Amino acid sequence: MAQPPRCRLRVARSRTGTILPLTAITISISLSMMGLVIETGRLVARSREVQTAADSAALVAAEMLNRQSTNTVARTTAVNFVSTHNGVTPGSVLVNMPPTTGPFANQSGFAEAKITYWLETPLGRLLNASHQTPLHARALAGPKPTPWKDVLLALDTLSVPGIAATGTGQLRIEGDCATNSHGGGIDENGGTVSGLPGYGAEVSLAGSLLAHQVRVTGGVNAPGNFSGLAAGDTNPLTCRAGWSPDPLKDLPAPRATYGVSILDRGRIRSTTATTSILAKPGLYSEILVSAGTVTFQPGIYVIRGGSLTLTGGTVSGQGVLFYLTGTDYSAQYGTPDNGDGENTPSGSTTMGGVTISTPVNLTPFNNPTNPLHGLLIYTRRFNTNPIILSSSQQSGQLSGTVYSKWGPLTLAGQGIYNLQLIVRKASWIGSQNLTVSTTGSNLVKSTRVYLLE
Repeated sequence: MAQPPRCRLRVARSRTGTILPLTAITISISLSMMGLVIETGRLVARSREVQTAADSAALVAAEMLNRQSTNTVARTTAVNFVSTHNGVTPGSVLVNMPPTTGPFANQSGFAEAKITYWLETPLGRLLNASHQTPLHARALAGPKPTPWKDVLLALDTLSVPGIAATGTGQLRIEGDCATNSHGGGIDENGGTVSGLPGYGAEVSLAGSLLAHQVRVTGGVNAPGNFSGLAAGDTNPLTCRAGWSPDPLKDLPAPRATYGVSILDRGRIRSTTATTSILAKPGLYSEILVSAGTVTFQPGIYVIRGGSLTLTGGTVSGQGVLFYLTGTDYSAQYGTPDNGDGENTPSGSTTMGGVTISTPVNLTPFNNPTNPLHGLLIYTRRFNTNPIILSSSQQSGQLSGTVYSKWGPLTLAGQGIYNLQLIVRKASWIGSQNLTVSTTGSNLVKSTRVYLLE
């Protein structure tokens, strides 16, 4: 009668001996799988981080090149950036300028970043295998010229108003216009906008401003004085709009590399009806035309210390750029102008302004491979002298981009200006009708840096 219990005990011991090893094996496999999942997650996450670091290195290097830095400075800045912000050992970062591989190989202005990062893998060490896995990342960045959409852009935040239309005539902007002015006032819905004393944009009751869109960082004096381009259009005004950056902040100062002649040609003064001048590109101390005939050959006219004054006579020039700078300007290197950047102007040198009050026939600098392509008037960033345009023009006679970062613009002409205006602030005081349109005009392009590969 005791035999059955003994049999059952032997069966129970036999099952116990089988389950324990299986349990151990199952736990071991589960732990291994868990470790594999964790390691794979680490690998994926770190791969993304390494690729982000490569993207950053390429973008920083390309941006430094875009700001006219040397390859050495661009490379050092990029490596230090990813070392500080991405935790990448400097020795593992390779920055090639120009790139050595891909469709942009050997093209100046582009930067290629390659990073090799060795990831520690504890699972590999546990399995007595290699415990370091190499992660590779590559990125390429470079400039991509793009046109700026605004026909009129007033850059300064402290100029009040940033855009003013106080003339009795009509100013028609065939496109968008914007001002960064922090002047107060009211918004398009009649609400109060707090800001600096005065208005961000102001249109008098006697005047008229028409545009596709008007963006004002601050407020305005009377929203109803702003109109769309066509009858029935909704009010184009947007107040409390975001700040618009200077699209040409990285535009280089003209210098020999970009086609500036280092020949000093003295000055041009045409003041009698019998005067006839065929002007050549180069360095001038002044250009004044009040009578006679002056024809500007294609190229860049640098005016050091003086003004560009066109008040009479017959003036023409196809493919020209007038650059107004100081007496200390170096045509060979573009110094000290290329150090102005976003800094507040200092009065360290003498510079002149621009006045055009007679009909002219001028088209902008024309060289699509040159960053100055599309510019008609360019004043040194530290130049605070005014630009006054009051001539009567027909379509196509006055075209291109006018860029004066710290110079105020006054418009008082009539007809059609085929211009893009990027200035400190702008005022319309004319009694006739003026249309500003970029249609059919070559314009300078804003060179932005993008990831391309």
